[in-house]
Amino acid sequence: MNLKSLLFPLCSILLFSACGEEEPATPAEFRFSNDRTAFENASNEVFTFDVRIDEAKTEEVRVRYSTEDITAVAGEDYIATSGTVTFAPGVTTQTIEVTILIDEYLEGDEQFVVRLSDPEGGYLRDNLQEAIGTIRNDDDIIFLSDAGYTTPESYPGMTLVWGDEFNTNGAPDPSKWTYDLGNGNWGWGNNELQSYTNSPDNVDVTDGRLFIFARNEGSYTSGRIKTQGIYDFQYGRVDIRAALPIGQGIWPALWMLGSDIDTESWPACGEIDIVEMVGHQPRLVHGTVHWGTDNSVHQQNGSTAPALSFPATFATEFHVFSIDWQEDEIKFYLDDVHYHTITPSNMNGFDYPFNDEFFFIFNVAVGGNWPGDPNETTPFPGFMAVDYVRVFQ
Repeated sequence: MNLKSLLFPLCSILLFSACGEEEPATPAEFRFSNDRTAFENASNEVFTFDVRIDEAKTEEVRVRYSTEDITAVAGEDYIATSGTVTFAPGVTTQTIEVTILIDEYLEGDEQFVVRLSDPEGGYLRDNLQEAIGTIRNDDDIIFLSDAGYTTPESYPGMTLVWGDEFNTNGAPDPSKWTYDLGNGNWGWGNNELQSYTNSPDNVDVTDGRLFIFARNEGSYTSGRIKTQGIYDFQYGRVDIRAALPIGQGIWPALWMLGSDIDTESWPACGEIDIVEMVGHQPRLVHGTVHWGTDNSVHQQNGSTAPALSFPATFATEFHVFSIDWQEDEIKFYLDDVHYHTITPSNMNGFDYPFNDEFFFIFNVAVGGNWPGDPNETTPFPGFMAVDYVRVFQ
């Protein structure tokens, strides 16, 4: 008997055995098929997210799910949920429902995530599957409590010489403020993304506060107002009580420029940033000055105020940002805590421009070199609220 005749029956047995067995079932691939974006109103009270498997199975498969905050807060903006999605034999699509909590108050767009985990009878594509719920806001009632720090209306040995309590609704008082639209100054030298407008959608005085709104409605808009040519001053204590917007790419500032900017240009005119904040660091603010003969030798010196304790942010209540500006000295304060001082000794050999007149600028920038661009977590609209600005001499 040759080797060929021995191998033939063996191969036949192996082939017969393989053909007689059932093919093993392929595991299910679980995946989301949609994110969900909708306005916060009664018709969108339930956000639905479809979960699919690649093909119908002959046995039951399942996967767990849970929600997690991004900028939306469970219990305030939506109801946290978790559980198991089960696919009976022959079923390829199931739905997860998340209930949204409806209110009438203007807030930024908010997001939460629905995440799959612990698959049984299958696997998650790329080992991770999550869907984003974006709650958009179309309300117009602003809710902002008066909680937070405040400062007195007078100081011993000083007189209130100028200020705005923002007590008249509508546009900012034209006897004190003008709009700074930039005349096509796109980017403002910082690669910023917003265009500034004089629309009440971006700048408005309501219920004793100045509001500057940053919005994203296909393009970014915001507000920037100034006192240039209306109120320019030299020296004094400045108190500004404000709440600041937060979020990636949001850049609120309450600051001052030298009144000779049209003849000296920047930074030779000098810049005093009473407070700036980049929105991805919601518990930190900065006080800074800028100077130098021209942009090629731009100089700056500043410091960061003591951080707020978690979970507080500068958006959750008011704080007072102050400078005590005297000849040859500027002291920076947060809630009356001194954290930085500038004198001519800090000028690195350049002229000290901070003994001349300056004017105020209040604005909220979007994007730019410092904060970076907004992303899907950035809440729009975001707003800065100013309760008062006061100058004492």
